[in-house]
Amino acid sequence: MNLIDGYWLFVNPIILGAGIRLFPDNGQKTMLSLISSKQFNSGVTELNYSVNK
Repeated sequence: MNLIDGYWLFVNPIILGAGIRLFPDNGQKTMLSLISSKQFNSGVTELNYSVNK
């Protein structure tokens, strides 16, 4: 059941070592296409992805 059509991610420029995973390593792979991106003055980057079906 593929219920998600897209993702909006906001990336904050913070150092956390290895980082925090958004999706588990052992999960189903989902192919994404970058639709748009925007960088704000604060350093935050907005990423808009669509799911390839």
